[in-house]
Amino acid sequence: MPDDFRELDLMTADAAAGSEVFQPAPFWVRLNSVHRQQLESWGFDNFKRTVNAKYFQWGALGIVRHQLSVVVDWLRHPDRETLRATLLRPRSSLGSRPAVVDAPAAWLYKSFVAMYADLLRRQDPLKLMERLEEPLVGNPVAIVHRGRRVSQDLCNSVHEFYSAFGADGGRAGAGECLEVAELGAGYGRLAFAILSAAPGVSYTIIDIPPALYISQRYLTAVFPDVPTFRYRRWTAYDEVRAEFERARLRFLLPDQAELLPPQSVEMFINVSSLHEMSRAQVERYFALIDRLCRGRMYTKQWRRSRAGVNGVVFGEHDYPVPARWRTVFHRHHPIQSMFFDALYDTR
Repeated sequence: MPDDFRELDLMTADAAAGSEVFQPAPFWVRLNSVHRQQLESWGFDNFKRTVNAKYFQWGALGIVRHQLSVVVDWLRHPDRETLRATLLRPRSSLGSRPAVVDAPAAWLYKSFVAMYADLLRRQDPLKLMERLEEPLVGNPVAIVHRGRRVSQDLCNSVHEFYSAFGADGGRAGAGECLEVAELGAGYGRLAFAILSAAPGVSYTIIDIPPALYISQRYLTAVFPDVPTFRYRRWTAYDEVRAEFERARLRFLLPDQAELLPPQSVEMFINVSSLHEMSRAQVERYFALIDRLCRGRMYTKQWRRSRAGVNGVVFGEHDYPVPARWRTVFHRHHPIQSMFFDALYDTR
C-alpha cells in the first residue's frame, strides 16, 4: 500500500507559514526536496536506506576518512568474533538501488560496526550494547554481531548518550525524571537510545519536516505504548499544557518551541545540524536554548562546516555560546575526527 503523507503535508504547510528565521536554510531546502522524493519513491519502510544517508550514517568513504580510530582500537584488542559479524539481509532491495553498494564496501561496513560495538562494550557501565538492538523499522543497514542486531546509528547513539550524560549515564542512567529536548533529531536514532536506556526521561523533538514526520512515525512505531504528544497546530502553551506534560515523547516545530515555558528543559541536545543553518538561525537557536535550558547542552558538529551554500562557514569556535555558560568539555571527537563535541552547563 502507498504511504499516506497527509500528516507530512500538514507539517510542511505549517512550517512554511511560520517565522522566517525558522525557514530551512538553502542547504536544507535542497535536501528536504530530495528526501520527500525518496519517501514517495521508496516509502517510509525503507527510509534507513534512503533519507538516512544524509543524516549521520556514514558509508565506506566516511569510515576511511575520519573514523579509523575505531580500527586502531580493534588492532590493540583484536578479537576474531568481530570478523564473524554478518550483514543483515535487507527487507527490500529498492529495485536497482544497491543495499550497501559493492562487496568490499559491505565488508568494510560490517567490520567497522562490529569493531565500534566492541569498543563501546568495554566502556558501557549500563550495558546498553547488550540491552539495545537496532529496530527493524525503516529497513536498517545493520549487522548481526554477538547474536544481536547492531548498526552504526546505534553505536553513535550510545556513544552520544554517555558523552551527554556522563561516563556512568548520570541522572538519566540512574532512572531519574529528566526533561530532554533535541533540536534536529533526524529520524530519532538518539531519542530511541535515550528513551530505551533512561526510563525517567521525557523527550521533546524540535525539527522541520520531513524529519519531524519521520521521527514521529518512527518513534511511535518503536514505542507504541509511550504517552505521546503528536504534532498538531497550537499557538499558546496553556492550550496543550496538560497533555504536553503528561506525555513522555513530544514533537514540535521550531515556532512552537519558542512558546515553551522558560527553564523547562534540563538537557538540550543538537547533533550535526547547527552548522547547516544560517548565522541568524544559529543565533536564534542559541537564544532559545539559553531561555529554555536550566541544566546542560550537548552539541556535536563539524570542526569546519560543510554547508557553504548557506553563505556562512562555521568553525568550531564560531558558535555564539553565551558568556555565562560554563564549558564542561570541548574536544576533538574521539570517533569522528572531523567533528568536535562539547558539553556546557547553562545555569
